[in-house]
Amino acid sequence: MAKISNSSRIINALAKYDIHTFRDVIFHLPRRYLDMSYTDEFKMNTNEKVTLKLKVTSAPVLIKPQKVAIIRFTAVSELGANYKIVAYNQRYILNAVKVGNIITVYGTINLRFLELTVIKLFPRVLSTEEQFSPLYSLPSEVGNHEFIKIVQKALKMESVTSRVPRPLADKNGLISLNDALKRVHKPRDLNDVFDGLRALKYEEGLDYFIKLLLIKRANSELINSKKTIVDLKAANEFVKRLPFKLTKDQLTAVREIGYDMNKETLMYRLLQGDVGSGKTVVSFVALYINYLRGAQGVLLAPTESLAKQHYETLLTFFKDFGLRIELLIGALAPSVKTKLKEDIQQGEVDIIVGTHALFSEDVLYPKLELVVIDEQHKFGVNQRNMLLNKGEKADLLLLSATPIPRTLANVIYGDMDISTIESFPHTGRQVNTIITSSAPKNVIPLIEKTLAEGRQVYIIAPKISFGDKTNVLTLYERFSARYPHLVGVLHGQLTSEEKDAALLNFKSGVTPILVSTTVVEVGIDVKSAGLMIIYEPHSFGLSSLHQLRGRIGRDGKSATLCLVSDEEDNYKLEEFAREDNGFKIAELDLTLRGPGELTGEKQSGMPGFMYINVIKDLKLITKIKEDALEVINNPTNPHYFPLLKLINESLTKE
Repeated sequence: MAKISNSSRIINALAKYDIHTFRDVIFHLPRRYLDMSYTDEFKMNTNEKVTLKLKVTSAPVLIKPQKVAIIRFTAVSELGANYKIVAYNQRYILNAVKVGNIITVYGTINLRFLELTVIKLFPRVLSTEEQFSPLYSLPSEVGNHEFIKIVQKALKMESVTSRVPRPLADKNGLISLNDALKRVHKPRDLNDVFDGLRALKYEEGLDYFIKLLLIKRANSELINSKKTIVDLKAANEFVKRLPFKLTKDQLTAVREIGYDMNKETLMYRLLQGDVGSGKTVVSFVALYINYLRGAQGVLLAPTESLAKQHYETLLTFFKDFGLRIELLIGALAPSVKTKLKEDIQQGEVDIIVGTHALFSEDVLYPKLELVVIDEQHKFGVNQRNMLLNKGEKADLLLLSATPIPRTLANVIYGDMDISTIESFPHTGRQVNTIITSSAPKNVIPLIEKTLAEGRQVYIIAPKISFGDKTNVLTLYERFSARYPHLVGVLHGQLTSEEKDAALLNFKSGVTPILVSTTVVEVGIDVKSAGLMIIYEPHSFGLSSLHQLRGRIGRDGKSATLCLVSDEEDNYKLEEFAREDNGFKIAELDLTLRGPGELTGEKQSGMPGFMYINVIKDLKLITKIKEDALEVINNPTNPHYFPLLKLINESLTKE
């Protein structure tokens, strides 16, 4: 296999972004494009970014050599306008610019003073290709210009074949997959980008919706004739005995789930709600309804930490009701695990909580009739099926803490039944969101105030040990030096025992500061945490930031989320800071994403689309769903059969 670069620096850095092969390279799309096409001087507006071809009329002069280097010179345009050019910290200009030379300046224009502040300067006229260039999300060790060269090489070496049937490609006017990738990476203009992305989106969407429709069709045909009808009055009595009142939305969700579970056809329901809206309690009631019909229930969590938390909460929740609840995770001792699997197989366990260990071949459920999956977007469609296949046709309840509007959910999830919790069990948390620079004077006082109140502090970083100043290990060292013996660390590379110890010490206040990755995003409940500091918040989607914000202020007291950003453009963060409604944030998150910003980051609460923007591409999605239905309704069509065969095989394998 050919190496993508001769530089070990580049190879090692790109590996952190899961870019190992030329194929990985061509599917790593630009996050945005820099349009430096030449600007019509008659159409310029002040404070706009413009690109001008100019002739230098005075040599560049370094005005202020200390700290901020300011360089000034003058140049004339083709129309005869004399511009004052100013550049900050771009010393290369002193040697690159000579009087009489033709240069190109991309920068911000002030029409009142005819002053042009340099963003980029080129000592030449730009070619057509140079005027519209891709910008990629890359590790700091790899320059954009270096990656562009690798992309150009990859496009020559790699060839990809579309799975879209020819009649559908023709009907929708799609270009080939090879052409699509070339246009996205080497566009002449935005029309090229649009055509390329449209083909990639269609390819991705058709595969997803065919798979989804096949699974739904199979599920709708399943009938569990062995179901015991539950007396829902008994379920109501259980709800009345709870030490707290359910909200109207929670009661509606319980009612919808109960009716589903009493139908002959299997339940396939999504329960969505904002952080802290009480979805977990509703799922616990569903597990009790399942217990009333003499069946086993499973609660699947994405992490061992969350599984343990659910297990402890369930024990408290059902302490007076005589249910046997057990935890099945990979970290259990072999002898304990063997005995537990035997008890499960004998039907002696009513509710089993766990992670992927629940999928194991040697875990057998004689009467599994309900599967609850928390944070459902963290599991693939086929993983869900694997667990369902463990039971004798079990009902499925999916939980999502990243809510989306019902109309949008219906488009994305098709005909799945959806229960939505919009109200909160209490008045909600009071979390103040602020944006600040990384200067210690902005962060340290917040930490010390929180510690003085006897509350805990989360410090979140996007990477474990990658980057310069804001990875978990570097931040852990920095804050440990300032607060000896008060700082813990948590990330995915720790052992289960180390993770448990870190969380226990944090909850108990032994180490009231926890430096962590987003492993705390889901379900970690430390009620007295009053401050969260997030470094490099631009690395996260807004929905992920909202999930993280949900970890603080859970004791009802005022809390602070501090977003540490040294970026000039904080528009998205400012919009996020003004909004605390999870539904609106999810929609805002999806609306603000550019085409390439979806690459490499799955949308929380969404299917794992890389190219499709579920709000901006709603019309295209509707069209793709229609075509997907046409494909599965005509399985013998020679154009459709190969694709159906491939997708059915993938569903069977995983």
